[in-house]
Order: sequence, then C-alpha cells, then structure tokens
Amino acid sequence: MWQGDVTLSDAFVISLTGMLVVMLELIVIAVFILILSRLIRFFGKDKPKAVAPSAEKPFPKPVKMLDLSQKNTKSDGELKLEGVNEEETAIIMSAVSAQSGKELDKINFKSIRKI
Repeated sequence: MWQGDVTLSDAFVISLTGMLVVMLELIVIAVFILILSRLIRFFGKDKPKAVAPSAEKPFPKPVKMLDLSQKNTKSDGELKLEGVNEEETAIIMSAVSAQSGKELDKINFKSIRKI
C-alpha cells in the first residue's frame, strides 16, 4: 500500500478518512431505519388494535374458603384418590370450585383419578 515511511500528517489523514467512512455508514443505516419504520407505521395502520382481555371479561369472584372447624360441616362420603396425592387433590378441587363459581362445600367429589 504505502511505499516508504508514513509521516504524522499521512497517519492523521488516514485516521480521519477511516472515521469519516464509519460515520457515513452509520448515518446511512440510521436513515434506512427511519424510512423503514415510517413505511411499517404507514402500512400497519389498517390492522385493528387488540382489545385488552381484562376489558372483555372480568375476573371471577373469589371463592369462599371452607371452614373445617365448624361442627355442622357435612360430608357425603368418602373421596377415592387414584394416583394423586392430597396436595394435587386440593388443587383440583379448588380449581373446579373456581371454574364453576360454586362454594367448595356445595360440590360433591366422589373420586379423583390420574389419567
């Protein structure tokens, strides 16, 4: 490339030329991004905006906890558990109660079986 010695002024010109090329490339990329984002914004306005799911359907009402300390709590029999432990059973029962909107003491579970 260079023949002979590179003087200080030559090194300065080479450095400035390299920085100028890099800056020009960054400016070209920035302009390209601006044009592309405006095109996307212009053509993307036809799409309807998504409605927040919370606006369509409210949260379910909280389920009243069953107080087992009451003496008049009734039980319709025995619950058969097949392949599930007590923690999983409690989760399943509370999920069914929440989905149905009924209190837990109003639902009669006969068996819970793992599929």
